[in-house]
Amino acid sequence: MNKAEKERLARRQRMLAREQGQAPEAGIRGTSGDISLRTPKPVRRAAPPPKTADPAAGESGARLKSLTPLYKQRQHRRRVFFGVLIAVLAVAITVLTGALSASLAMLGDTVDSALLYINRTDGSWPATTGISEPLQIEPLAGGFVELGAEDVLVYSAYGAKILSLQPSYARPVLAVGGTHFAVYNRAGNELTICSRTRTLYSQSFDAGILLCAMSNNNSLAVVTESGRYAAQVQVFDPSLHLLYSWEMTQSAGTPIALDFSPDSRRFAAGMLSAREGQLSCSVYFMSMDANAEGPVYTADQGSMLLRLDWQSERRVMAVFDTYLAVLDPTTGTETARYDYGGAALQSVAPGRRQTALLLTVRGGNNLVTLSETLTPMAEIPARQAFGVSATDTDIYLLCPDAVECYGYDGVQNWVYSDLASRPLAVVNAAKPLLLTGSRAEVLEGGS
Repeated sequence: MNKAEKERLARRQRMLAREQGQAPEAGIRGTSGDISLRTPKPVRRAAPPPKTADPAAGESGARLKSLTPLYKQRQHRRRVFFGVLIAVLAVAITVLTGALSASLAMLGDTVDSALLYINRTDGSWPATTGISEPLQIEPLAGGFVELGAEDVLVYSAYGAKILSLQPSYARPVLAVGGTHFAVYNRAGNELTICSRTRTLYSQSFDAGILLCAMSNNNSLAVVTESGRYAAQVQVFDPSLHLLYSWEMTQSAGTPIALDFSPDSRRFAAGMLSAREGQLSCSVYFMSMDANAEGPVYTADQGSMLLRLDWQSERRVMAVFDTYLAVLDPTTGTETARYDYGGAALQSVAPGRRQTALLLTVRGGNNLVTLSETLTPMAEIPARQAFGVSATDTDIYLLCPDAVECYGYDGVQNWVYSDLASRPLAVVNAAKPLLLTGSRAEVLEGGS
């Protein structure tokens, strides 16, 4: 190899070494001294420069942080919306089923009771009512409601006058329930419903009102005239929503008495009709859960029904002008009976287990006490007595100048004769109340 080729080869090796990043330090054997290859030194690369924050990424993160509260607000709004929607649906369902009306009525009665108890020192007994000739006096939630020719007054169990109204009806009558009462006009088609402390509703009907009755849960039955039928019964809940309707045919007759069962789901209707040239009475036992007529009891021919008293689920007392009868509402049959034996009924106080009768005979009046099965327990002379009231344990005999208290065994307990005027009634309230003239007082014992 000549010199020129050797130099060319050495140049190529240097170029190759340079391309590979190496510098020759020692000569390559077999080459000239100026051509040398050196051991390549390690290449030290500089540390990579620190990464700088990307402005776009920072702005995106900040934007996400700022949007997080908005997302949370939207989620909260959605929860509130669905919660309100569910509540509205629940209210709609309760309104359709009538549960809300009953709940609101119960809440109002509870508030009334609480306020009356808190303000119990506002009144006391005796109390002056101002009605000297009452048309009707009925117990109401421990107190009483009194109807006069122009006024209606309500007194609490603590002796405070809590309501006064003037319905302006020609022939006013009271129908009293658990905590509500109705004043209706038997000469018209209007009625007014009140709680103990306020007027709730006034209602007019297309036909004249014949009779009203109120249940323990303040449902109201209204008997009206009817163009196509003998009469019509409509039952309303405490908010005057229609619950039930029954049209009576001419053969059934016209209602003259009505009373609800203790559970307020059934009622007994005493009917008057003409049969074979005589007046005839019957008692229909109706259920508001059924469309068909229930069992029927037919009274003795010529006997007039005066009063119905539904005392328990299987016991209804029917008071006639000639006899008493205990009826089974599930079958319409007579389970007990007491005939007056020719005496005239002057007053009656039916109880859940025992009953007191004031009968007029030739020699005067007699007080008769009856057991649960209408078996006579005692019979004593009542002289000039004209009325009787009773509780489960005591009988109060109203006389022209005194009130006499008896047990059902006929034994006299005491006589209260210190009266300002003639006694009008003894009301079975939270405590027995005696009304004389325009005065109401607690009847605690004799003098």
